[in-house]
Amino acid sequence: MRRFLPSALLSATLLACAPPGPFPEAERAAVAATLADYRAAWLRNDADAVMAHVSEEFAMVVPGDGTPRVSGRTALRAFWFPTEGPTFRVTRYEVTGAAIHGGGQLAVAEGRSELAWDQLAGDSVVQSARSTSDFLTVLRKEEGRWRLYRQIYVLRPDAGP
Repeated sequence: MRRFLPSALLSATLLACAPPGPFPEAERAAVAATLADYRAAWLRNDADAVMAHVSEEFAMVVPGDGTPRVSGRTALRAFWFPTEGPTFRVTRYEVTGAAIHGGGQLAVAEGRSELAWDQLAGDSVVQSARSTSDFLTVLRKEEGRWRLYRQIYVLRPDAGP
């Protein structure tokens, strides 16, 4: 009985957490639309619109490039949109090979992104750069809306400034 109870509890927990079936096409389309809106907000350089797509509990990791883990919407805004120092304008944000999976209140998007940006001093471009990354983004449905919840980018060595 002692061995059975932990196994039964684990099995019950896993079953309770399992998605109710295939990810509905309407949800997949909603996630794709959220991600497209998010990229469009970056291309408009609209910080408020970018941040509207992000969960309060967001966390981001970029392994291997020295970027610290960024946790929470407030910390993310400060990281992506600093109020002091240089500013950045995204000029390209393309995604290829994207796939969306999900179940319940979570969805995962994966693919490759190509990003280009200008570093600005006032209105003048100081430097331009680009990167190509493999990404995995977890979205969570919050109050009926998909929001970015976790994000990891792995920079590819074949692209850079």
